[in-house]
Amino acid sequence: MSDRLVQDPISPSTAEGYELLRGGCGRYELRNSALYELTGEDRKAWLQGQITNDMRNLQPGGSMAFCLCSPTGQTEAVGDLWSVDDRYLIRMHRAASSAFQHRLDHMIIMEDVVARDLTPAYRLVCLQGPYATAQLREHLELPHLDASVSQFKGVEVICLRSNRTGLGGWDLLVPNEALESAFAPIDERAFNIARLEAGIPRFGEDIDARVLPPELGPWFESKHVSYQKGCYTGQEVLMRIHSRGHTNRTWMALISDQPMAAGNRVSHREREDAGTVTSSEFSPQFGFIAGAMIRRE
Repeated sequence: MSDRLVQDPISPSTAEGYELLRGGCGRYELRNSALYELTGEDRKAWLQGQITNDMRNLQPGGSMAFCLCSPTGQTEAVGDLWSVDDRYLIRMHRAASSAFQHRLDHMIIMEDVVARDLTPAYRLVCLQGPYATAQLREHLELPHLDASVSQFKGVEVICLRSNRTGLGGWDLLVPNEALESAFAPIDERAFNIARLEAGIPRFGEDIDARVLPPELGPWFESKHVSYQKGCYTGQEVLMRIHSRGHTNRTWMALISDQPMAAGNRVSHREREDAGTVTSSEFSPQFGFIAGAMIRRE
């Protein structure tokens, strides 16, 4: 561990976790996740009419990220979707699950779509860092693409490629009773530092029901939204923004010479109310960092 990490205002365990995420592999449990399984012949066509990304080219073993929007374009949920054999697995923040459940309850009418809430039956263990793939491959067979079923110490594990802190990794779906100890744990703060460094907004902190997907920056928009697909809830508003070419505000990362906190106002020499901090941390590499919604001008 470097001298700087020891001197900085983070605990030794956070510093160790941060080093694992940036130079090795760390284990983090996504406790606030909701997990769903979708089966049935019409699952692709039904989802195509609900989410912001384009399902047409999704093949078994593939994955994508998406948003679920209100009719006025605001973000009701941000999700990850993997195609595993004859089913889709969907992960989102638990705070967004009610919006998705509402669609399942009210928008599946005659379609052959069966949804199952897997949250009570599985843990979602996240392995992140530049050596996550190499270390995980020592214990189980990984998919050539983004998703497959494997075995870990005799227990069935679903391996799902993910990038939650900037340097890649995997999500592992394991039964609640299956515990693994082959990977060093990282704490919440180390995970949060790394994802802010990578410029990855988090639902419930940086994203809420007032935010439009294009306001979350070009990287987020290109990953979560397709402008070459058919109709879905909120599409008209997002297409109008896309045609206009910009939003009035954008979420972005900040570096400061002093601490910041969520809710703090961001000032600029041209206007005092330039934006608002949405989340913040102390980075061993960059110092005080934050995510903030900033007015475009």
